[in-house]
Parts: sequence; C-alpha cells; structure tokens
Amino acid sequence: MENQVLKNIKKRRTIYSFKKEQVEEEKIEKILEAGRWAPSWTNTQPWRFVIVKDDDTKKEISEIFLEVFRKGIRDAAVLIIVFVDPDEDQYHFVEDGAVATQNMALAAESLNLGSTWIGVFDTENEEKVKETLNVSKDLRAISALPIGVPEDVPEKGRKDISSLILKEI
Repeated sequence: MENQVLKNIKKRRTIYSFKKEQVEEEKIEKILEAGRWAPSWTNTQPWRFVIVKDDDTKKEISEIFLEVFRKGIRDAAVLIIVFVDPDEDQYHFVEDGAVATQNMALAAESLNLGSTWIGVFDTENEEKVKETLNVSKDLRAISALPIGVPEDVPEKGRKDISSLILKEI
C-alpha cells in the first residue's frame, strides 16, 4: 500500500541545478507552512526562517558553501535558511531544525519543485551566513534549502531494506 506521502518521500532527490523560473508565492508559503508544522521537542518550535530571493544575496551566500552547491543556490527561485534558537530548546535544537528542513524539502517535492538540503556544519560557515543575512549571533544556522524548478532530476536507488535492519526482536 502506498500513499502520496510515501510517493513524495521516494521521489524526492537532491537537485543541483534549477531552471531560471520564478516560483509562485503560494507555493513558497505552503513550503514554509510545512516547516512550521514540523515536530519539535515539547513543541518548542525553535526554528526561524530567512527567505532569500535577491540574486546578489544568493550569489554571496553561494560562495560560503562547497562548489557543488553554488550553481543551485544562485539559480534557485528561493533560498530558505533554517535557523534555530537554542535558548528555546537547548537539548534538541539541531534535530528540530533538521525536521523542519525535511518537511520543507518534502513539501517542495509535493509541489513539483526540487530542493537541495545543505547542512551548515562548521562554525566558520555558520558565522558567515549569519553575518551575510544580519541574523542574531544567538541563533544557530542548521541548513540552507535552495528551492526551484529542477533542471534535471537524477535517478537514485536505495539499499535493500534487509541490509539496513540490524535485528528484529
């Protein structure tokens, strides 16, 4: 038995190249709404989103990340940066931001858009992102999510489920 959620999970791919097309504001709002409804520890909802549409700002942010992500960031219709407030959830803020990112990536897929989940892993990159966007030093940058109309959708497979199950008790 397969439903629409499972279909979107299986269909979602990392998109490195986007068509230079705008995305309707209604779709962006639906994607942000999916992020808002992500689960969080004790429902703290510590995430904050910065929506970047300005080409110069996208270009500046693209230079912070690895070369493989730069074209996608520059060409995406919108770039959503996910921040979290660790004061609101000091124990699980990374997971909370990750779940919000995943919800938005799946929502983009459900709207026939593509995305790339880019983790903000090192302190230097995180500080550069916060400085570029003029975001409080108290927030933590979790991910960058370029979203747009995919130029190309790669085919990818998955390992057989039996190779992933350690044991059944």
